[in-house]
Amino acid sequence: MKKIICFIPLNYPNNIFFNYFISNVIKYGIDFIEIGIPYIDCIADGNIVSNSYKFLIKNYNIENFFNSVYNFKLVNNINSIIIMSYYNPIIQFNEYNFVYLLNLLKIDSVLIIDYNLECNSFLYKISKKKKINFINFISCNISNKKNSFLNKFFLQFNYFSYIKGITGDKRFKKVKYLNNYLKKMNYFIFGFGLSNLKDVIFMKKIKNFVFGSFIIYLINKYYFNYKKIFKMIKIISFINKNI
Repeated sequence: MKKIICFIPLNYPNNIFFNYFISNVIKYGIDFIEIGIPYIDCIADGNIVSNSYKFLIKNYNIENFFNSVYNFKLVNNINSIIIMSYYNPIIQFNEYNFVYLLNLLKIDSVLIIDYNLECNSFLYKISKKKKINFINFISCNISNKKNSFLNKFFLQFNYFSYIKGITGDKRFKKVKYLNNYLKKMNYFIFGFGLSNLKDVIFMKKIKNFVFGSFIIYLINKYYFNYKKIFKMIKIISFINKNI
């Protein structure tokens, strides 16, 4: 069964909308919620997600982020949460403190976009000790050498950057090389640029999808029209799980 992951920056576009959205979106075919820690230099995210962070970055820090996560988890009783961040704010906060709070809040998965296991495995190791799923980010130009290296870590989840979407590499067209890689992966998350249904149909073999740019696009277009936003999410979730 395919899983649909919804990405949204914390408290986007404001606290009222965010809390209502988070507490209801699971009803419309969403299986997991990926929440982004706002970061001003998020160049990899593309214009749509990057612009959404500009509304949130003022007076922001990780302590405030975790306080907000705690509050909405307490109110909404939501457990299926993935935390997405860049590594720089985590270093500033301290890796031990970061993992400690993840464990305290019972966050079971974390995705660090610019984290390179080849250079630094410290955060991965301390996350693993707390039984927090460390989701590895893979770009479309991954080499066979790096592929072999990553297989040594026995990562439960791998997040693949889409090659045709808003934030993907539009020049890279071949996808056949993915077939052998997919056979080895039990849990493979596909995203980072998925913005419409054609993108998803393009890769029928993928079991798990993340919609971020598309979700933010819907919010910007139908702001506070919850009925319209949830209807679109329900339609695309249903189609994805049945193609």
